[in-house]
Amino acid sequence: MNTILNRYIAKEFFKAFFFTILIFTLVIQIGHLFDRLEVFMRNQVSWMIIIPYLFAMAPFWLIQALPLCTLIAGVFTIGNMSQAGELFCLNSSGISSRQILKPLLFVGIFLTVVTFFLGDTLMPRATYYARSLYRTYVDKVGLQKNDWYDIIVLAKNHKRISAKHLDLENNRIHIVTVEEYGDHLNLRQALTAQTAEWSPEKGWIFYEGVVRLFSRDGNEIVEEESFVTAQIDLPEKPSDLVPLQAMPEELSLSELKAYIAKIQNLGIPTLKERVQYHLKIAFPFTHILVLGIGLPIAFKTTPVGGGRGKKAFGRMKSLAIALLIAFAYYTFVTMGQALGESRKMPPWAGIWLANSIFLIAGIHLTRKVE
Repeated sequence: MNTILNRYIAKEFFKAFFFTILIFTLVIQIGHLFDRLEVFMRNQVSWMIIIPYLFAMAPFWLIQALPLCTLIAGVFTIGNMSQAGELFCLNSSGISSRQILKPLLFVGIFLTVVTFFLGDTLMPRATYYARSLYRTYVDKVGLQKNDWYDIIVLAKNHKRISAKHLDLENNRIHIVTVEEYGDHLNLRQALTAQTAEWSPEKGWIFYEGVVRLFSRDGNEIVEEESFVTAQIDLPEKPSDLVPLQAMPEELSLSELKAYIAKIQNLGIPTLKERVQYHLKIAFPFTHILVLGIGLPIAFKTTPVGGGRGKKAFGRMKSLAIALLIAFAYYTFVTMGQALGESRKMPPWAGIWLANSIFLIAGIHLTRKVE
């Protein structure tokens, strides 16, 4: 009996869930299209590019909207069962509301796993592809951008290159420093020059600068020599010096972790990236949390038994309250991000703040369901 009931509740849930996803997809895609239509037309982007772009961006928008779809589907499942008199019949048969709630919470766990998997595989690849199309056919920059400022790049052979200006058109860098490190990250040599030029035949030639050699521990300068021109072993081409421009939503969890480690080694602040890293882990749990709060409220506000007229208001009331709770959750997530990025809380604590609050509230409300 329980197995049949669980399957039936799950079936009713997914009917509402997929319908809600369809509506959200249409609304989001049409809204996004009209938002960018003027830009597409101004840049003469063909529909053969626009359509793949919209389809590739769909996973990114849907991942953000899925918890809301879960919440709406869960509340409507309870509301529909109540309006059809099914909750009344089940309660009369000795099946408690908590037993009805259980399969929906398991569905929430399943959707958490699915969201985590899609958010770590399909969504980053699709988003990267979509934004590559946008950068190529709308922004028309990418690596074709000729001027980059204040770059810091890890090079081969334990070298780090920093420069005030990278000029790709003329294969030149200005106010450049090349630091060479030992196996234990101790600074061994530093070359500073006013300009450097690259050619396929000669490689990099540095002009008007100084070379400093450091002690074994890298803390003291042991030798310093000025030069008019100098040449060192530096295999990187100018295009290899374009700074990292990765977006967190375009990277999987492991790629984002490696990206954070890489830019951290460059001395670049990683606060925002670490916040996004923890958000990738915490966000999928939203399915369970919104169901844990929304469903108990739906049981309390939706009348048990069928009926129309004023009784139908119970389902709409439960939906309205649940949507307010969802809005509150997203507000807490945004606050947590702001607290993490402003250093008022550790990145992990800021992100998990909303989950912690809603987990406690969800457990409290679920225990009250009889």
